[in-house]
Amino acid sequence: MSSTGVIHTEAIVLRAIDYSETSRIVTLYTKEMGKTGVMAKGARSARSRFGSTLDPMSRIAAVLHVRAGRDLNILSEASHVRHHSMLRSELARVESGLRMVELVNALLPEREANTPIYGLLAASLTALDHASALTGNVWPFFQLRLATLLGFGPSFRRDEVQDMQGEFGFLDLRTGRVGTTVEEGWVPLRAYRRTLRAFAILARAELSDVLRLELSEPEAEDVQGLVRSYLQHHVEESYPTRSARVFAQFRHQG
Repeated sequence: MSSTGVIHTEAIVLRAIDYSETSRIVTLYTKEMGKTGVMAKGARSARSRFGSTLDPMSRIAAVLHVRAGRDLNILSEASHVRHHSMLRSELARVESGLRMVELVNALLPEREANTPIYGLLAASLTALDHASALTGNVWPFFQLRLATLLGFGPSFRRDEVQDMQGEFGFLDLRTGRVGTTVEEGWVPLRAYRRTLRAFAILARAELSDVLRLELSEPEAEDVQGLVRSYLQHHVEESYPTRSARVFAQFRHQG
């Protein structure tokens, strides 16, 4: 790909901030270029041609003017590929979607294309938009599948999960292995056996199967905590928490 010219690409909006009285700086995750920052001139004006295309989670067809050595490319056109109207209709779906784009923005480097990660993000946002129920499973699934694509996914064996006995077991935060006893070198986290099995399903199953996995509210919370602990162990302070704090405040006020 040329380092200079006009590029037509599909992209997902990760973040948008106001810049000057009329423009916005937008972070896109594109198919062709990976994560890239763009300037959307006139996006804040009353007659802006961009409309809602620059809202986070939007999946758009974008026209970029790229020049070598420039930190921000110019976004000249954008149109919706998917509107994700259902996704934006429920607070829980919005939270999951925003946390997904926040995580991609936090963990992915600039301008390194990764088609599998783009496909994962697009499919997960579509699932949040289309699924009638059990959308709470999409966020932990997304985190574990992203970890796998980044090279630190859980490495348990199927028999290790099936052979667990008793009410409790352990997850090794370093490797993602599971078992009923702690082995040498493990960084263990104790959890209910059913939580560990749900963790394993979310890490390995197809998205369509994940959307059929029924968990009670306490089980879902336990799985969320297990997945969060696993990701935080690997990416440490890079794991973003801003969206989680904002939505926790919304729930508290409600």
